[in-house]
Amino acid sequence: MAEAEKSVRPKSSKVWELFTLNQSKNSVTQRGKRYLDLKPDQWSLLEELSTILKPFECVTVFMSGQKYATISAIPPLVKGLLKSTQSSAYESAPLRAFQLTAVQQLQERWKRETAFSDRASNTVILATVLDPRFRKLKLLSIDEVQHVQNKLQTMALQERRKMDVQQHGSCSVTSTYTTATESTLLATLIDSLLGSDGEEEDRANKDEDVHTQVRNEVLTYFGKISLAKEENPLLWWKANNDRYPMLARLAKSYLCIPATSTPSERLFSAAGNIASKKRATLSQEHVDMLTFLHCNAKCLNKGSE
Repeated sequence: MAEAEKSVRPKSSKVWELFTLNQSKNSVTQRGKRYLDLKPDQWSLLEELSTILKPFECVTVFMSGQKYATISAIPPLVKGLLKSTQSSAYESAPLRAFQLTAVQQLQERWKRETAFSDRASNTVILATVLDPRFRKLKLLSIDEVQHVQNKLQTMALQERRKMDVQQHGSCSVTSTYTTATESTLLATLIDSLLGSDGEEEDRANKDEDVHTQVRNEVLTYFGKISLAKEENPLLWWKANNDRYPMLARLAKSYLCIPATSTPSERLFSAAGNIASKKRATLSQEHVDMLTFLHCNAKCLNKGSE
């Protein structure tokens, strides 16, 4: 009798398991799961938040691109986000608090990038004005637009002078090696020493002509109708390179800047996967080759089709 009673008596470890299981029954039953789920009002709040955050998601995805100009779209996109966020009306207090916080964060974070300042580099604003889709700069005041145009005209004039110096240097080197003789060098030296009464006047007239050409180029560019938003500004500059030569040189320098670091992060992630511990013996040359093939795999697949 004692042995039978002993055989049916649970051991201490099993007793503890039964006790803990009984205590945690709420976590494994339908009744307990109800408390781990969100309440109906919380689900409603999340649904409304997902609707509010949809424009932010679209902007984030667009700004992370690498096959089109992104930096020039920052001011218009920020303005659009502010407008869409401020124009919405919310009844619940949490959504109104989010609306206020989102507007304040956007204004503080992008204040420097969406305004012109004489003491700043104004990289984003200059990229925007060099994008034919946004050259009217409707987000700036009239005074700011005038300052931006003057800044762009100064930069274009500097590009023109730089180009003239490069062309003059190459031409002088070529002429020195092709036509340089003792007599011609002596005559050139005498002419430079004697000088000319109209030399300074000719130089001044040439500078004035260059300044006029650059000013007309800038004014003509701003006088045209803005390009449609769905058009490619890079293709537009390729087609209008001869019409706006100095501005085209500036556009190449600014529109190539990515708005975010996402493209470079994608590249480093691909390189990291290739040069993993198992492939640590790869040379730098082979890593570069494999990274190039990985990033252009889509082009290879299209070519095979």
